[in-house]
Amino acid sequence: VLFVGNSFTFYWNLPQSVISMAKSQKINLAAQQSTGSSATLGEHWNGDKELQTLDVLRAGDFDAVVLQEHGMRSIQDPDSTVRHAKLLAEEIKRKKAKIYIFLPWAREYNPYWQKQLNSQHKALASDIAGAELVPVGLAWQRARELRPLIPIYDADQIHPSPLGTYLTACVFYGALTKKSPVGLPHRLTYEDSHGQKIYLNLQSEGDALFCQHVAEEILQTPSAIGAPGAPGSTASPTATTSLSQQTSPVHTAQVANTKGFAA
Repeated sequence: VLFVGNSFTFYWNLPQSVISMAKSQKINLAAQQSTGSSATLGEHWNGDKELQTLDVLRAGDFDAVVLQEHGMRSIQDPDSTVRHAKLLAEEIKRKKAKIYIFLPWAREYNPYWQKQLNSQHKALASDIAGAELVPVGLAWQRARELRPLIPIYDADQIHPSPLGTYLTACVFYGALTKKSPVGLPHRLTYEDSHGQKIYLNLQSEGDALFCQHVAEEILQTPSAIGAPGAPGSTASPTATTSLSQQTSPVHTAQVANTKGFAA
């Protein structure tokens, strides 16, 4: 899987977190990323900010490519988002890889933007033949409905906290594997080139289970992704709602938090 995006993707090691989740279920996934702080899809296409996305895409052998636009670009310049997503999509199709459109979350300080992000990204996924929407922003919206004080944002109110990345990873795990995220480990680890364990993300069992149920609920809502959701056990609305009452503390560990500018 190639992740193309910016800090919404590289904050708290999202690609590696998805790989760790898959590995825990004995699913073989490999990930690579082409990311840059505040990068737009247009900058990926043009090779700005020293990005080499086209070279990486053309040289690699990927089964899937995730396209993540700048968090505000699709609102401020939707024509640019559509144009460059489609240009990148043509390159991806030449590699016969599956295209995934990353639907992001709105800024914490203005949740009204979520509706616009939802409609724009759903339309984009529909316009690109064979593309699939990854409804991360909808999962964030649902999590905040159930638990308004859930700390999924970084202090800047833009980027994800470790818990926010955990929730995002649950959605991607379900979208990529078509398996239920319920039952995934609450501690995500990775091995470096020397076989040493790296702790990517540590969450309480309660917070992790809540995120898993929210991700499953969203993925199994056809209107959220424009198609039937991931198979697996159906999330119980009652069970999910009861989890909203949990106030377990968030425990996090950081190994390589590459913080950048606003995505």
